[in-house]
Amino acid sequence: MRLVWLGALSALAVLMAVFTPYVFRTESRWQGIAWLVMLAGTVALTAVLLRAELLIRRQRR
Repeated sequence: MRLVWLGALSALAVLMAVFTPYVFRTESRWQGIAWLVMLAGTVALTAVLLRAELLIRRQRR
């Protein structure tokens, strides 16, 4: 995987974090919780993919 995809996922996570206060003000409690779950999943997936990318690059050397 290329770092471009990781950058795109990171940008998505930042964008979601920026809109989090708006979601909490306008949506129901359950939708807010679902939003937090999606945000946490996006951040966790980005971290896992970044770690995998670094391990693959280290293995190729």
